[in-house]
Amino acid sequence: MDCRNYECCIIGAGPAGLGAAIELTRGGVKDILIVDKGHNVGGLSRTDIYGGARFDIGPHRFFTRNQEINALWHNTLGADFRAVDRITRIHYKDKFFNYPIKALDVLTKLGIVESAMALGSFAASRFNGNERLESFEDWITQKFGRKLYETFFKTYTEKVWGIPCDQISAQWAAQRIKGLDVFEIIKGALSSGSRTSPKTLVERFDYPLLGAGQMYEAMCEGVVARGVDVLLSTGVVSFNRRQDVIDSIDIITAEGQRQRISARHFFSSAALTHFFRLLDPKDEHLDYATVDALYYRDHITVNILLDEPDVFPDQWVYIHSPDVKVARIANYNNFSPEMVRDKGMTALSAEYFVFQHESLWRLADDDIREMAADELQHLGLIRKERVVNSWVVRETEAYPTYYINFEGAYDAVKARTDTYVNFSPIGRGGLYKYNNQDHSSLSGILAARNYLRLPGTPYRIWDINIDAQYHEDGKRKES
Repeated sequence: MDCRNYECCIIGAGPAGLGAAIELTRGGVKDILIVDKGHNVGGLSRTDIYGGARFDIGPHRFFTRNQEINALWHNTLGADFRAVDRITRIHYKDKFFNYPIKALDVLTKLGIVESAMALGSFAASRFNGNERLESFEDWITQKFGRKLYETFFKTYTEKVWGIPCDQISAQWAAQRIKGLDVFEIIKGALSSGSRTSPKTLVERFDYPLLGAGQMYEAMCEGVVARGVDVLLSTGVVSFNRRQDVIDSIDIITAEGQRQRISARHFFSSAALTHFFRLLDPKDEHLDYATVDALYYRDHITVNILLDEPDVFPDQWVYIHSPDVKVARIANYNNFSPEMVRDKGMTALSAEYFVFQHESLWRLADDDIREMAADELQHLGLIRKERVVNSWVVRETEAYPTYYINFEGAYDAVKARTDTYVNFSPIGRGGLYKYNNQDHSSLSGILAARNYLRLPGTPYRIWDINIDAQYHEDGKRKES
């Protein structure tokens, strides 16, 4: 077997892995290998090209309150990183509702009866503020009332996660929708805006000229210029350990060759559960039932090239209609005009959230393409005969699942992970955390600083999450 040795090996060339590589090279480490199973860098934030059009893996926006990450983005792309005014709506009962929610818009489109029910259930929720909030349903219902929960949260959320809302942990709602308050929504709807808008509701974001992946392609070019090696279309098949040390990994390259990579330290944004399943020998101190108890939601994108301009004005639309499986539809023309070579065409993506054991995942690509076109036509968004071509992209382990009481298994797996002295989990997959791009990049940067033993370290990478403010929340370990 061919063997290679590096000071550092990074598994995953997405926001987290490239963040780690950037910080390591800044710290003087150049003997680095990045391994990624994908054909292009960027991970779930990459941009693929089909038929002369550019498609992300679902819509991405660049927004952060962390000035270091913001500076990294702008310094990386400069004039190719531009501000976009956000237009997103909810499709419900053949109507489009503004999102962020506008009070007058909701009351007008719901009609008198449903509006009265929404206001009544919201008022009733104000009297139930002391109940224990265990599930996503509990959390949203208390905050918004049952009618608004059923209208604007339930169907879409269950499409995304594949389990009923009363089985989804309230922790996910508290993290993902923190700061979202009906009174603030109404106040914002009646005023010109608020400086304290919740993170989920920012109405302007930055975006690369040529798609989200342009950011990570540029980052990768930068570290390669500093001497970093990159292997794409390469999978990890084994983490070889000696007690609490990872000695090496075995990989299968794009050419089908098996190689062994030794390194002083490993950074990994691969699914945390895969790390333990690929350990050789297995971890005798871990009950693998806890690993099996953690699972990810998978993702299918149908990219559609349409022979028609100006299909709809939104960057993306949330589909709450229960009669279709599609959950979200993006229009990349509205992110950047440069996403489509032919200005008479539109690049759309239809997103399906799925588990690999479900029948949808097992459908042939041709059947999935046909279903997507039928559903978008059913929703009145496209005319099927204007579809020029379409492509199916499948991504496994896209979203860590926050089901009720997942924390017990998660804490046990985290504790065992921390015993490996030269292994740093990073990113959404590696940390089993529903992180955005900025948090993922930050996790790689701070993990690299831990390795470099820079002032202020060690940081507790597990504590970086979607609410981070961020260096303040990337807390140091107590000595």
